[in-house]
Amino acid sequence: MFRPAILAGVLAALPAVSSAQGIEFDGAVTFGAAFNSGEFVPGLDLTYNNYSIDFDGDLRFSEEFSLGLGFGLTSGDFDLGGSPINVDLLSLSVEPEYRFSNGAYVGAYYRMNDLDFALLGPITIGIDTTSYGVFGGYDFGQGHIEAFYGITDLGNTGALTLDIVDYGLSGAYEVTPDLEIYAAVLRSDITFFTVDLHATVFSIGADYDFGNGIGVYGAVSAANLDLSALGAPSDITATGLTLGATYDLAQSGSLPMVLSAEYSRTSLDLSGLIPGIEPDINRFAVGLTIPIGNGSSAPLNSNTRTARGDYRSALESVLQSF
Repeated sequence: MFRPAILAGVLAALPAVSSAQGIEFDGAVTFGAAFNSGEFVPGLDLTYNNYSIDFDGDLRFSEEFSLGLGFGLTSGDFDLGGSPINVDLLSLSVEPEYRFSNGAYVGAYYRMNDLDFALLGPITIGIDTTSYGVFGGYDFGQGHIEAFYGITDLGNTGALTLDIVDYGLSGAYEVTPDLEIYAAVLRSDITFFTVDLHATVFSIGADYDFGNGIGVYGAVSAANLDLSALGAPSDITATGLTLGATYDLAQSGSLPMVLSAEYSRTSLDLSGLIPGIEPDINRFAVGLTIPIGNGSSAPLNSNTRTARGDYRSALESVLQSF
């Protein structure tokens, strides 16, 4: 069984191990909490409150070769009309990468997600996904652009025939030393027996640093699940808005930690499956991010991670947004 204390010990030891072996390590860890609420249908409230720990880092063995490592654990309770269900999501990722002297880079990725629903006592339903593929991009100093292509496998499908192909683009540009803009578009083509479904997510965001330890950020996103192959009257769609702020405690002489708080609003239209269901979900999240080495201080429990290009699956990006 996984224990967060074990992860904390491993993370604390990584910089020392890297230094001893001449390997550079940069990363960050975020401890967060998120509170989701909305009215699923008139008179039926929806809440999902969770706590999380996320880690993202890079082990650089040389100027050319590095190994990206990622981890996430979220645990909370989903309540729809007074029937709480415990939901746990565990994510692990590995990304070897090779960089060329002209700014180009290529790599491969492997990511697994383990989603568990505790329905009643010991009764648990689990959904396991494994994503893997290749990516490549170009870093031009003030920014970068990247493309990826891969496959997602679902475990425990039995006789169910389900194939998922993922691909997309992401990029970022530093307009000024204080302002960065980033965006991503993700696509997942889903073959369900002989039926083809398509999920598309687009997101664009920006960060602004005031230079006194205070920063603001935000993103807008749109997601669409094409149900035309099923004969549905309309697609499932979602639009989202995220606004957040950060404060670097190091500016006040404290430890190098960054506090974050953000608000997100997601408007869902599920009428393609259930006519008349168009809930709005409000999410408030807080985080404490600890940069390691020269790692980023951006909160890892933020809904801007899709726009930052941190996900390589349209389905996963939607799953991680709550």
